[in-house]
Amino acid sequence: MALELVGGAVLGAVVGELFKAILNLGERAINFNPVLNDIRSKLNAIIPLVKQIDELNEYLDYPKEETEKLMDLMDEGKRLLLQCGDVKLGNVNYLKKPFYTQKLRELDSSLRSFMDVLMLQMARDQKKNLKMMDQMMEIIFRLDNKGRSSSNKAMDLIVPPCLVPQLQEETVGLEKPVKELKVKLFKNGVHMLVVTAPGGCGKTTLALKFCHDKEVKDIFQEKILFVTVSRKPDLKLILKDIIESLRGIQLPDLQSDERAFCYLELWLKQTGLNHPVLIVLDDVWNGQESEELLDKLFQLPRCKILVTSRFYLPRFSESYYLEPLNHENAIQLFRRAASLDKGISKLPDDETVEKIIGGCKRLPLALKVIGRSLSHRPTSVWKVTGRNLSRHGSIFDSGKELLECLQSSLDVLDDNMVTKESFMDLGSFREDHRIAASTFIDICTVLYKGDETEAMVILDELSSRSLVNSVTTRKYAYDDDDSYEEYFYTQHDILRDLAIHLMNMEPIEQRKRLILDINRNDLPKWWVDQEKHPSNAHLISITTDESFSSSWPDMEAPEVEVLILNLQSRTYNLPGFIKRMNKLKVLIITCYGSFLTEVTSEDHQLLNCLTSLQRIRFERISVPIFSNPNLKPLINLQKISFFMCKFGKNFMNLSTQISDLLPNLLEISIDFCNNLSAVPNGLCEIVKLQKLSITNCHGLSSLPENVGKLINLKKLRLRSCIHLEELPESTTELRELVLLDISNCLGLAKLPDKIGELRQLEKLDLRHCSSLRNLPLSVRNLKKLKLLCDGEVAEWLKKVAPRLAKQVKVQDEEPNLEWLGL
Repeated sequence: MALELVGGAVLGAVVGELFKAILNLGERAINFNPVLNDIRSKLNAIIPLVKQIDELNEYLDYPKEETEKLMDLMDEGKRLLLQCGDVKLGNVNYLKKPFYTQKLRELDSSLRSFMDVLMLQMARDQKKNLKMMDQMMEIIFRLDNKGRSSSNKAMDLIVPPCLVPQLQEETVGLEKPVKELKVKLFKNGVHMLVVTAPGGCGKTTLALKFCHDKEVKDIFQEKILFVTVSRKPDLKLILKDIIESLRGIQLPDLQSDERAFCYLELWLKQTGLNHPVLIVLDDVWNGQESEELLDKLFQLPRCKILVTSRFYLPRFSESYYLEPLNHENAIQLFRRAASLDKGISKLPDDETVEKIIGGCKRLPLALKVIGRSLSHRPTSVWKVTGRNLSRHGSIFDSGKELLECLQSSLDVLDDNMVTKESFMDLGSFREDHRIAASTFIDICTVLYKGDETEAMVILDELSSRSLVNSVTTRKYAYDDDDSYEEYFYTQHDILRDLAIHLMNMEPIEQRKRLILDINRNDLPKWWVDQEKHPSNAHLISITTDESFSSSWPDMEAPEVEVLILNLQSRTYNLPGFIKRMNKLKVLIITCYGSFLTEVTSEDHQLLNCLTSLQRIRFERISVPIFSNPNLKPLINLQKISFFMCKFGKNFMNLSTQISDLLPNLLEISIDFCNNLSAVPNGLCEIVKLQKLSITNCHGLSSLPENVGKLINLKKLRLRSCIHLEELPESTTELRELVLLDISNCLGLAKLPDKIGELRQLEKLDLRHCSSLRNLPLSVRNLKKLKLLCDGEVAEWLKKVAPRLAKQVKVQDEEPNLEWLGL
């Protein structure tokens, strides 16, 4: 095992040799198994600690005498293990077993001391780095604010990934459970409380209600974290998200679960928190990964852990069973969902209502979905629904019964098949994954020939029926603005199961969608027997885990138009069968692991075969795109999107060749890509480009001087690029520009003097541009302008441009970033 270790590579080699000596004992280790297991456990913990010290401080000043002492300990342990290997039943050395056992226990104790030394060294270096970071942030604060108030401090824009989501609607029947949770969790000695109930009972809603309770907020203050765990948790990512939420800074990728937990434990021990921390783990499934996560978090100091799970987890402390709603609350929730209280729907007879509520078994999810599906429907539909629901057995018997109950809610969508099909499409994404509205628009545009507005109407319809949950990152938006980057949607895992259940009812060769979830390299049998089952699906979604080897079997899917790849491994080899997908129009590649994935391809001509591609979207990908010099033009590509991606040097150095590769590109979206320090000059050669959106890219400091070459650009969004200092003068040559959004650009101190030459400009968003005190006088020439700004700019306009001041809308928008609890 190659290690980069403290005190030079020699110490690392010795530690590795001791570990190897234990492994070499093989069957002979049975004589000392218990104590050897303890030693092996210590070494497993020591190896990442030693590596971590090197990463925390490149110039670690480790004491020479301590290094020599520890090296002697490793050598002594290796000699002892060699002697233990001679202890066999029946030989004279077997009589010395108690002696060697005691020596091994002493070695185990010494290793424990070794760990303590390493932890102290790491703590020292971590404190150095924390102090250095504080000093750096103070410098950034002074530069960004130039002496003004701290409300616009750059640190405020670092988004904690575990923010507690807002409650989307008023709850029913949860007051008593919240009180009972507080009694149980606040009890001395209780570190973890598990809320358990079947799916659809409202566990997540109860957890959110608990987090927003005034007494809970008073106790934990801002230290309340909400983490969705789901069926296949990534421990490194979860622990990393918790650390970043507590510290308010972004960490590098962590290489192991142990390392991530070590960071978190050390920080909690070193930091004198004034308030305890509440960590909510939502939707925890029964399994080794989940148990390991709970075991680790249970050990944290000054933390209370609230868990929601549909499984009974007796190992973990206190439990609370969430009962279904009582009859009175069930009636109230159902009436609200069906709009009966507003008089929109006519109340059918009591017997029908009782059948429906009884069929839903008073489960909140079923009551809301069924209720909203019946709103505005004729009485006859109510009666049929009540009769169908009353025929089912208890939905507590199996998940299938609940799915059958909810399936009736889709029947009312039969008159709008696009909406129903869209609900099924959303099941193509990972469980509990936040689906960007723009991603759904890409799919809808291709499969149903709709436009952006029609796609958003479909999402709104699904949301109104509780078939999806909507989350927006903005409190306010233009009524006629088509920026959907701030809108995200989630699908309850039971509803996703419903979509997949309905898909799987059809024979494979007849399915419109193929949803493949691959663990390790365990492929479905039908795929191995591909000759018997060629697919005619129009949408294929493939999810792989961290251990997937990227060894792809062949696939025949000539009709596919949308391909969604959900991946987790560090490197990912694109499947070669893509090159035969001649009708592929949308490619979506998303990494959901704890680190960004580098996408590669053994076939360098693969992209050259995808001549029909219209839209590409990358999420959390280390982008290698355009690195192939033999890449042929993607003549049909109209839109490319990057979300939380990392760009390599070849992207930064793009020349004019990009305009040859993407000659008909109309839209580029780059969001939360923090290593984007500059926009390649080559992008400004794509003269057909109409929309350019670069948002939340905190590393961006400038735009190319030749941005004015984008003569067909209509919409330019640079929102929350906090270090962008100015717009090039050539921006005023964008004569077709109708929208310019530079809100939250804290470092932007002025606009181009000739901005008034943008005669087509209709919308200019300057909110929270704290360095921008006034505007060029030429702005008075913008007759069509609708301006959003803060009060200071508005007051200035009243003095110098009273006509324009009448078109100003002062709106103090606070970003709603709960969606990143993602």
